[in-house]
Amino acid sequence: MSVAGTPLGLPARGLSAASAEALLHVCTALIVVTLSVSAFAVWTSFGIAATFLLTLIMANAMPAGIPVMIICAFLYQNLVVAWFTPYIPNNDTFDALRGTNFIILMSAYGIFFVASFQHRVRALTELRFWLLLSVVLCATICFYFALGVVHGGPKDAVVYFRNTITPLACFHIALLAAGLYPVDLRKSMLWLGAGAVVYGYVELIFTMDFLGLFHGDLYIERSIARQIETGVWEQALKETGFVFRGLQDVMTTTFFNTPFFNDILPSVFRIGGPNFHPISYAYALGIISAWLLFRGRWVLPVAALPLLLVIGSKGATFMLLVAIAVRIIYTPSRAGLTVMVALVLALVWTIAAIGYGVTHGDYHVLGLIAGMRDFLANPLGQGLGLGGNLSSTSLNLNWSNAQAEGAASVPVESAVGVMLYQMGVGSLVFFGFLAALAATARRQLIETGDPDFLFAFVGIVTISANAVLQEEAFYSPLALGFCLLLVGVTLGTRWREAAAARSQG
Repeated sequence: MSVAGTPLGLPARGLSAASAEALLHVCTALIVVTLSVSAFAVWTSFGIAATFLLTLIMANAMPAGIPVMIICAFLYQNLVVAWFTPYIPNNDTFDALRGTNFIILMSAYGIFFVASFQHRVRALTELRFWLLLSVVLCATICFYFALGVVHGGPKDAVVYFRNTITPLACFHIALLAAGLYPVDLRKSMLWLGAGAVVYGYVELIFTMDFLGLFHGDLYIERSIARQIETGVWEQALKETGFVFRGLQDVMTTTFFNTPFFNDILPSVFRIGGPNFHPISYAYALGIISAWLLFRGRWVLPVAALPLLLVIGSKGATFMLLVAIAVRIIYTPSRAGLTVMVALVLALVWTIAAIGYGVTHGDYHVLGLIAGMRDFLANPLGQGLGLGGNLSSTSLNLNWSNAQAEGAASVPVESAVGVMLYQMGVGSLVFFGFLAALAATARRQLIETGDPDFLFAFVGIVTISANAVLQEEAFYSPLALGFCLLLVGVTLGTRWREAAAARSQG
């Protein structure tokens, strides 16, 4: 990565210059993502090489645009994949195309990891602790990845390695990018968020007719075909009596994804967004909305809230509602009280969800209990890829038996339970990393009064609370990974400005 970039502490630029730079970053990022997916469509090995090269060029030409490129890859990549779906010969190639964003992320992570040893980084004394902690956590994840390969299936281990290291990589990249270069996401986040909201409403109104314009329906059909092959719908028939009849059945759900509204409101089309995953899309909307909210923009968060209700992601909706509540009561003089309110709301939410789940035999609680049980039985951990919704080890779960026994046979549904099971005591390093970030955000908020740090605290605390009973909270790139990308930009910017002030003093 080039060390010749924008120097520390630039003078303020006009709005037009900032808008032009944001437009350049967004357009370039979308081009890189499109070219990378196209390269994978030609040949997987060629795709890996081309993606690394494109990321390297981007990192040298406009390092401040790397966070935007990662956001675009997470949020909009599958739109490009959908265009190629009719021409994809098999599921392995389909998975390769969908894995493009991870190759982009890890290429950028490797480039910025090397950049950590630059002389310029030494001036950012506040970064040293976080870079060291990042290395320790990365080594811990790699150890449990190797353990998972030995004890389970390599493919399952790779899936959970990707999902576990993504938040760390996002934070590391953003921290260094903003620490070395001025990273301004105001316009980029507004445009990317507006695009996601408009897409959601168009998908909600025109449903399958809209998806059919760019083979989005074929993308979903391919994903469902795999579920049929693995017996997911056959198992659902045995356990719930649900009969799978077609694509429309899968895409239709009750309002807010809960049976409480069965007799009150009609069923709704559960939108998946440009990334074709409802829960991940909900987190993307929630995080973008919360970030803009703390920047004083209310229109897009208000527009996104109905989409969150239609999707039915309780965790993402809770995060945005907490953000709205604390934004209303926040003033610099009440910073300590505001973060305490956010923390109390998260604790009450978690306790209430667990209490309800225990009395109703909820799958998420049964998965959490299984994780805690197996952690006590084997504190070292089983290794990445064992247990969890995305692992082959959970395909034959019998939920009737789990409800009768009070725990699932292997941890699922709960990110905390799965992580305790897979990483054992190593998961405490991950949890400690998040706790340290939240404490740092609180301290910086009290010292500076910058609402960006309030977003950082609220995001980390609410997503961590959701992770107790939801896997996507930690393991979806558009949940914790996206949040930590923005947190890294906030902290990196703060410490770059502090270093500039020291050098001028």
